[in-house]
Amino acid sequence: MTYQPPKHILQVLQKIEYEEALPDGDPRYVDTQTARGSEKTFATLARKFGWDPASDAFFAPNEKHVLFFGHIGSGKTTELRRYAGKLNQSKRFYVVEVDVLAKLDRNNLHYSEALMAMAESLLERLAADGYTLDDAVLAPVRNWFTSTIKTSTQTRELSAELKTGVEVGGGIPGLVKLFAGFTSAFKTGASQKSEWRQEIRNHFTTLAAAFNNLIRAAEAELKKTGRAERVILLLDGTDKMRGEDTQQFFVQDAEQLLAIQTLAIYTAPLDLKYDGRLGGKLDADMVLPMIKLQERDGSRCEAGWTALTGLLLHRADRSLFASDADIARLVEFCGGHPRELLRLLKLCCEYADTTIDAAVVQRAIDKLASDYRYFLKPGDYTLLKTIDSNPAHGGNDERAQELLHRLALLQYNDGKWRRSHPVIRTLEGYEMAVVAPAATTP
Repeated sequence: MTYQPPKHILQVLQKIEYEEALPDGDPRYVDTQTARGSEKTFATLARKFGWDPASDAFFAPNEKHVLFFGHIGSGKTTELRRYAGKLNQSKRFYVVEVDVLAKLDRNNLHYSEALMAMAESLLERLAADGYTLDDAVLAPVRNWFTSTIKTSTQTRELSAELKTGVEVGGGIPGLVKLFAGFTSAFKTGASQKSEWRQEIRNHFTTLAAAFNNLIRAAEAELKKTGRAERVILLLDGTDKMRGEDTQQFFVQDAEQLLAIQTLAIYTAPLDLKYDGRLGGKLDADMVLPMIKLQERDGSRCEAGWTALTGLLLHRADRSLFASDADIARLVEFCGGHPRELLRLLKLCCEYADTTIDAAVVQRAIDKLASDYRYFLKPGDYTLLKTIDSNPAHGGNDERAQELLHRLALLQYNDGKWRRSHPVIRTLEGYEMAVVAPAATTP
């Protein structure tokens, strides 16, 4: 049956989910590659993992940990799921998605529980696909739990929860239960997190060795059946951590991530790329560009308008809008950001009776603008207006990074230029701001 977008205001409203990433093949998906200028992004990512899609040449690295940057809500996961589908179809890779938001507490996340979730997701996927592994491969992981967690006198609550999994074994399904109990306890047992994390740190070398052995065994089994040659772990949700947790995870604990000898992709917030603290340990080149509504010279980008209009009309039927002008105005004021377009649509659905008209659209724009007014400081307006007047402006100090993170400042063409969010340009503070004079060289 052909997909039909919702035709009732309330139905549209109930189906808007900001955190929802579209699975591969979802009928609501709109191709945004041309609009983003990201036609070569997938090929670049594939080559990082040693595969050339054009020639099918394959020379995979021993390990590669890639950060995939982009504005929060810009569609990173939706695009990555399509990339994962292509990588899986190549028969070179076995992509395992690790949903950090579902398994762990994103407001208090460290590498220790992320690694547990990675191992759990790999085992879940292998079990679901009917693969088995020798107990000689699984035993070191069980033994790690036994010696590290179960014997700690301060973690008896966790030990009781995992006792059955540790003692019984049960092949891959038993180990999945073991990991699931651990990650669940990490998500809910806030009082003991620091104790467990310290135990993991104290015995990390043993854990890393057991995990690496597990990955190698899985790859050998996949290769033997002709399914794939390498495992890729895709961690989704790591771009939504709190600021200090982001630094801890990607900067202070980078060596622990790199100790896992695998191919991995992590979603990462855009501001992390520009704060200068990554230090070159993780591969930090990949950026999903924003959808452009205009080029750097101010000319209209038709591909961007077409893509975002399509995205909007896949979420709400055309009959719900009073005119094409109302659709265009919503697209214009989202700034090319998919989630911001959904935010405006949600507001419209809350304000409208049966039809989204010019008055409803304006009210939605005003409300979104007021949300930004709450956290913008007087100096922010000057900075934003200065960047708008000069697209080449560096704007890379700590405040500019914060504005990028909070979407007050939007970045296009893989960082070649930036511009303030369109709704901010409607605020009085922006209108009154004076462009800062350009620095001069003495």
